This record gives sequence, structure tokens and C-alpha cells, in this order.
Amino acid sequence: MKKLSVIREDAIDESFRIVQSPVFVVTRHGWSKRCLSRSAAINNLAHYMVTKTFYRAGIETNDPMYDELNRPILHSIGQHTQRYWFAHIRCARRIRLILAKKREFKAWAA
Repeated sequence: MKKLSVIREDAIDESFRIVQSPVFVVTRHGWSKRCLSRSAAINNLAHYMVTKTFYRAGIETNDPMYDELNRPILHSIGQHTQRYWFAHIRCARRIRLILAKKREFKAWAA
């Protein structure tokens, strides 16, 4: 049986790297951001990954906004859905786990 998708460990390295200055650069799915802290970089990477996955699956990432007469406000983005936040938290946790495993492997190899 063949796997449907293969996740390469190198993909995380390509999208999450440290440049010479004390800045983390996160690049994924056409988006790029510089972050000063590791946690901010992980959160942005998780945001990019979850947004792309939800977009491909056709799942809404934001709740619609309504005015005082309960009419939808056009061209406005509401708060993220609960489903989006749960997926974001899971994704960030998995990224941290992958990075921890890579650190353990480097320590073991050395």
C-alpha cells in the first residue's frame, strides 16, 4: 500500500530557519515573515500551514461579522473559528515535537 502524502523532515527545515542576525525567518506556501522569537516563528508557521489546509479543504477560517441589525457586513473578516484555533494549536504542538526530535537526534549523532 502506498502512502498518499509523504511528509519530509527537510520541509520543516526549509520553512523554519535562522538567519545570521537574531531573527527567525518563516516561509511557507508563498508567505514569508521575520520573527524575533522562536515561539512567534512557530506560531506563524502553524498559521500558514493551517490556513492553507483549510483553504484546500474548503473550510471557513473566520466567522462572519454582523451589524446591530444582524445583517452580514461585507468585506470584513471576523474572529477565527474554534475549529481553526484547535487545528492551529495541534499544528504548533507538532512543529515543536518535530523540532525537539531533531535536537535529540543531533545530540545523539554528536
